Amino acid sequence: MIDKLKEISKDQLLAEVKKYADSKAKFVTGSCNDLGDKLEVTYYFNASPGMDMSALRFVVGKGEEVPSMTGIYLTAVLIENEMKELFGLKVKDLAIDFGGHMMLAQDSPVLPMLKSEDQKAAAQKGGK
Repeated sequence: MIDKLKEISKDQLLAEVKKYADSKAKFVTGSCNDLGDKLEVTYYFNASPGMDMSALRFVVGKGEEVPSMTGIYLTAVLIENEMKELFGLKVKDLAIDFGGHMMLAQDSPVLPMLKSEDQKAAAQKGGK
């Protein structure tokens, strides 16, 4: 159960994540959702024993760069690489960047979770 869901801007992300780290909360996972012309990113945290969860959510335009939280929680490297590969989320300063091949093989479909074929084609032309 998500106890608290806080809507933030991408510019607030690192400061908000730092608050969780300072309180010794565990980073659990993240998710990305294709909203059409935007991407919705949610990070989940657990600050107490049990199933109570808190989350940070922000929405960005496709093509917008977002800061990586891997400088605070290195474990986010997996989910941020996944969001980058599957949705084309542009993550700045990833601690470990798998270059689009953490999950996807060289001949895999490009950005397989995006809804629009036009967006996939544009991403292919512009690079990942």
